[in-house]
Amino acid sequence: MPRESTQYTLVGFSAELDWRPLHFLKPLPPNRVCSACGLVRPKTLLLPCGHALCEPCFLQCTEKCLHVCPLEGYECVDEDVICVDYPAEELIRREVSVQ
Repeated sequence: MPRESTQYTLVGFSAELDWRPLHFLKPLPPNRVCSACGLVRPKTLLLPCGHALCEPCFLQCTEKCLHVCPLEGYECVDEDVICVDYPAEELIRREVSVQ
């Protein structure tokens, strides 16, 4: 079985970390990584189909109050979407590999 990727690109946490690929010793939880673009941002939106989207990707897939998963085409409304914040404090507790 292939090993899960532990390299992520963070955006929106700090000028020092933004847009720099970081290698974590353990994979981040899937609900913290955008299923569409692969970026890690301070906020993700969880769709009922199980995919997580960052706010920019979520907004691109929204028309009026209807949201469409870009991976499956699953449609949902605002009430079905869960917004999850990822505080920087939680992120910096994770170990990063120096490469």
